[in-house]
Formats: sequence, structure tokens, C-alpha cells
Amino acid sequence: MPEIKKDFSLARQKRALVLLEWCVGFRPAGSVWVLLLALRGYSLVEIGLAEAVFHVVSLCCELPSGLLADVLGRKRTLIASQGMFLLSALLIIAFDSRAGVYLSLGVHAMAFNLISGTREAITYESMLQAGQEGAYLKFSSLQNGIYRFSDGGAMLLAGATVLLGWRTAYLLDALIALIGLGAALSLVEPVCADRENVNLTSLPDALKDTVCGAWELLRTDGTAVRIMLVNALVGACATLTGFFLQQRVQEAVTAPALLGPALFVLGLGGGLAGLVTGKLDKLPYGRAAALTGVGVAVCALAARGTFLPVLMVSGLAAGLLDDALQLVSDKRLNDRFPSAQRATLVSVSSMAFSVFMIPLSPLFGWFFS
Repeated sequence: MPEIKKDFSLARQKRALVLLEWCVGFRPAGSVWVLLLALRGYSLVEIGLAEAVFHVVSLCCELPSGLLADVLGRKRTLIASQGMFLLSALLIIAFDSRAGVYLSLGVHAMAFNLISGTREAITYESMLQAGQEGAYLKFSSLQNGIYRFSDGGAMLLAGATVLLGWRTAYLLDALIALIGLGAALSLVEPVCADRENVNLTSLPDALKDTVCGAWELLRTDGTAVRIMLVNALVGACATLTGFFLQQRVQEAVTAPALLGPALFVLGLGGGLAGLVTGKLDKLPYGRAAALTGVGVAVCALAARGTFLPVLMVSGLAAGLLDDALQLVSDKRLNDRFPSAQRATLVSVSSMAFSVFMIPLSPLFGWFFS
């Protein structure tokens, strides 16, 4: 077991991580940025280009951000991510132009990249340092629920956000990023026996060692690779089902005022995943993946209908099954990942999701057409 720092308190660390999760999820402007751009006169083509910028930056920066977290430290990387969220909001306020929008979204994507993998790594390492790694699944389920509910709350307030105006909305996002920055600063970097202090001179060697260590696991641990691929495939199918389900729900609601609450309810499925993760984790991974995969397939078939109650249930179930398998997969993978390459390998797992999303997106578009 790693030596526990004298100033390390798991309870305080968990409180900071929970606050950080809320700050990442509750972004009034970020949750409805497409709507805000449309209200500013941007065309669908321009909004599509902005979305493309976000995903190109995200795909390019996913793996490097994991490397930085493993080499330079998870706390520093989370501090940088909150700084990026703050900068993104300020850029879009300061530069009222297309270039400002694209630059802001690129920075926003980098902020998410810096969190991806880093958040899971510092959480698992904190639990490991306190000798409570067995409680990781329960706490990560709580984190996931807080993110989902806070993100849903921001969506539910979309009407109020629009009334405030886009500049005020982004100022609120900047304020929340400042709170998140404070939460990140209050974290304690867990002790990692496999990672030494890095300076500018040793940085290239440290990066090389991290890449080699990650590649060695991917080359030799077939079980970990299979978990990554299966989880990414099920996650991509569930995510695309949720995307196309939104249009079905919009067509099925009887009054426009009900659309916002309906979409909010759909987003609650992932927040409820903690109700089943404990039971799912007791199963062999192959059986757990098969159950969730079949469940997501049934939800996708049901989502092609027009009966609103069925659409709502299928959306809730797809989100619950997706997040439940994600949480179980994270736990199984973290048990196999070396501490020194943990964030990098989680980033590789995230990239697998993007790889599946590329070919499946047009296929699901045809399936739901």
C-alpha cells in the first residue's frame, strides 16, 4: 500500500471531487451552446463546423492529456482543466465572432480532455492510498450520478439561460469554473510509487516510459483490451440511441412546453446507474456486457416507435445500462492498470469509444430514418 501523506484525508478529497463533478456538469451556457449560437444568428452549417472543431481537437488531445496527467500529476492536470473551462467562457465573451466561437470550443474540448482519465485516475489512486479501493465502484457511481443530475439541471434551466442572454450565461459558466478551480486546488496528489518527480530535463524520458508502459499492457493484457472494446461498442450504441431518441420525443410530445422536462427525464437514466452497478459487478464481465448489450439493443428497437411512454422508458433504460456498464468496466480496468499509466490507459479507452462512433453514426441515422 502506498505511504499515506500526513495531510491526506480521504473524506476531504472525496468532498473536493464531488464539488468538481458538479462544476463540470452544471454549465448553464455550455449545456445549450447550440441554442445560444442559433439565437445569435449562426446557421446550422456554421454550428456544424463549430461542432467539428470541438471533436477534432478532442480526438487529437485525448491521449496527450492522459500522458500529461500520468507524468506531471493528476492534481495539476485537473487544475489546468478548470483553467481551460474558465478561459473558454471568457474567450467567447471577449471575441464576438466566428473565430472566437471556434477558439472557445477548441479550448473547451481540451478542458474535457484534461479531465478524461485524470478524474478516474485520481479517484482510484485516492481510494487505493486510503486502503479503500474496494469502495471505488460505489463512489464512482455517486460521481456519475452527480454529473448526470447537474447536467440535467442545467438543461432544465435552458429557458432561464436564454432569457439571461448569452453573455450573462457564459459569465455564469466562468464563475462555476472558478469554483471548480478552487475544488481542484484543494485536492491532494495521491502518492504513486511508480512515478518519480519530473522536471524539464527528465520530461522526455518520463513520457517515453509512460507510453512504453501503456503499450506493454495493451500488448499483453488481452482481457483489458476486450473490456475496452466491448464497453466502447455498447456505449456508442447507447449514446446514438439517445441522440436520435431526442427527435422522436420531440415529435411525440403533445405540447412544446413539455419537451424540456421530457429531455430532462431522459437524461436521468445515467444518474440512476448506481442502483444496478453493484449487482452487475458481481457477474462475470462477459455476462454483464451481454446483458447490457442486449438491453441497449432492445431500447434502440423500441426507440423507433412513436408512443411517448415507450420512448421515455427506452431512453431511461439505455442511459442506465450504458452508465452501469461504464462504471463496472472502469472498476475492472482500474484493477488491471498500473498506477503510473492509469490516466493514459483510460484515455485510450475513451478513444475506442470515438472510433466506434465514427462508423456507427451514419448507420444509426439510417436505422432511425
